[in-house]
Amino acid sequence: MMDWIDEWIAVGSLLDSENVDELKEDNIDIIIDARVLFDRHGLGYTPIIEKVLKVGEVLTCISNMKVKVLIHCLWGIDRTPFIAMVYVARKYNKKSTDAYAYVKEKHPRTVYHWDWIKMLK
Repeated sequence: MMDWIDEWIAVGSLLDSENVDELKEDNIDIIIDARVLFDRHGLGYTPIIEKVLKVGEVLTCISNMKVKVLIHCLWGIDRTPFIAMVYVARKYNKKSTDAYAYVKEKHPRTVYHWDWIKMLK
């Protein structure tokens, strides 16, 4: 199930991205697959920081254009909320930790990756 971070940005899973009826109902204009913004290392993932920051900036710009976006990965619990956190931090001028807490409030299934935040600096 998709969760809205704000009026323009939703987060979800791969299944959400394939539910065309729900996408139409929610007026989703663009879908971003967060999986392409991470490298896989063994059982874990590492964000590709320059891509993550670029997408955060793009999300800010297109939200200002009133474009509705779904961000997803496979399960929508860690990579996707991380991208949403970068967007929230940029769009609303919040510290990363505060932005992460805000995303978790909107998307309770969020799994924090504090090590990823350290990589943003």
